[in-house]
Amino acid sequence: MVPPASGRNQEQTEKAGLGMAKTAARFVYVAAAWVVSGAGDVTPAAAQSVRFLPDVRLFEGPAADPFEPRLGIGLVSTNVFATQGPERGAFTRPLDTTEVQVVVAIGGTVPLFQLVDRPEGGIVVGAQAGVFGRFRVSLPSRDDLGQDWIVALPIEMRWRDFAARVRLTHRSAHLGDEFAASSGAHRIEFGGESVDALFAISIAEAVRVYGGAARIFHSNTDNTDVLRREDRLDRYTLQAGVDAVWSPWRDDRWSVFGGADYQSAERTRWAGFIAAAAGVRVRSGTRGVRMTARYLDGKSPLGQFFLTPERFWSIELAIDF
Repeated sequence: MVPPASGRNQEQTEKAGLGMAKTAARFVYVAAAWVVSGAGDVTPAAAQSVRFLPDVRLFEGPAADPFEPRLGIGLVSTNVFATQGPERGAFTRPLDTTEVQVVVAIGGTVPLFQLVDRPEGGIVVGAQAGVFGRFRVSLPSRDDLGQDWIVALPIEMRWRDFAARVRLTHRSAHLGDEFAASSGAHRIEFGGESVDALFAISIAEAVRVYGGAARIFHSNTDNTDVLRREDRLDRYTLQAGVDAVWSPWRDDRWSVFGGADYQSAERTRWAGFIAAAAGVRVRSGTRGVRMTARYLDGKSPLGQFFLTPERFWSIELAIDF
């Protein structure tokens, strides 16, 4: 029997979490000092600019990230059952290799405090939550496949063409009872807590390139049989991508957008997925409506199927608030 991989005991986990929290706090402190002092002495007007529930976003979520918290509903054609992943034992009943599912996203980002407000940028502290559910509408029973949860405390920062987002994040995944009963699948423990950061630079105002990583300081996934058997760790994830927005119409509230996003994780031995998105949106301030076409290929973003290859196409209607 392979023992749990080194570094997984509780004391080391707590130390890692405390260290990452301190690192994030130092980063925010330095960034705040940099933004506030970047253009000279702080004026009384700047000192009084702290606002509660501001209608402002300093870091837009990646357009192609399949799990960026949002409020939306869509149809997805997926082959997630074409290959039996090693996360759990074999299903007791055969499943269709391709099927249509409904994906429901309930969540979003709420800016809570604008700590710094300057012409060149600022700092905003917010709250973020999202649940992403899939339902097998191809079946008469409309089985609930499962849900992925994300809860985070993001700090968004911008200075001219540079922007960043640092989050303390919880993630978990749950298998639907109906799917478990119909397929014989058993839920696995997936999720944990992490500190993640994304850094972005805008190019010619219309294009943004971003990249970053997460340090998982507490992982439930570490205890899954497949990771213990193969002596894998679940400590780091990587993310990078590009976004673009263009307003070809006279009414600049309307625009077209697109993006590509790549993510990988240590738990999959850095085998990841590539996601792409494109669509049309209408927006007033931070609020708006988007129609998005999505494509994904690689390891499934679903936590309960994190070692299963998946390819899907989807169309989605989402609301920004």
